[in-house]
Amino acid sequence: MPTVCCVDCNQSYPESGLPYCCPACGGFYDFDGPLIFDPNQVEKNLPGFWRFRHSFSLATDSPIVSLGEGNTPLIWEKVDKKEVGMKMESFNPTASYKDRGSAVLISQLLLRGITSAVEDSSGNAGASFAAYAARAAIKARVFVPESASGPKCAQIAQFGAELVRVPGPRSEAARRVKEEAAAGANYASHAYIPFGLSGFATIAYEIWEE
Repeated sequence: MPTVCCVDCNQSYPESGLPYCCPACGGFYDFDGPLIFDPNQVEKNLPGFWRFRHSFSLATDSPIVSLGEGNTPLIWEKVDKKEVGMKMESFNPTASYKDRGSAVLISQLLLRGITSAVEDSSGNAGASFAAYAARAAIKARVFVPESASGPKCAQIAQFGAELVRVPGPRSEAARRVKEEAAAGANYASHAYIPFGLSGFATIAYEIWEE
């Protein structure tokens, strides 16, 4: 299975903690190879997209955090006289494909013993993070720009996360959350931490199944 490592110095992602960048050189993290899907390892006894757990680079005894994500309808439509299949990702628990990534990321947090975390978002990712953090009993704080959608902000708050509105553009929310990380907060970034990518890939596996 591919592992997560720094793209600059090749140092492996630490087994504990939740750094969003490499402590050694400040580089970004990514998988060191393509994600692996093996049809023979699909665990049909597990809920939803967790049947693809072998592709998540998670230990077999890791926690499963689920709200029923995945298994979204596949709708066929003609586009330029070609049949195109479209997954209806709005059928996920918080109405976004981001739920696939959040489920895997939050499971990683539990596996690492993390009980509180921060995130920044303009809407969908923050709502998804808040919902899955609540499911895992992880205390969440979500930083959003003042321009963030009112319904999305309400969704984040209703899931129990602390909503922090930041004046200025989206980049200001990102800057503020990095300050929190520098002060010791666990930054569960959907942009910088790649664990959630294996959750997004399940869209392709489901299309293959269907």
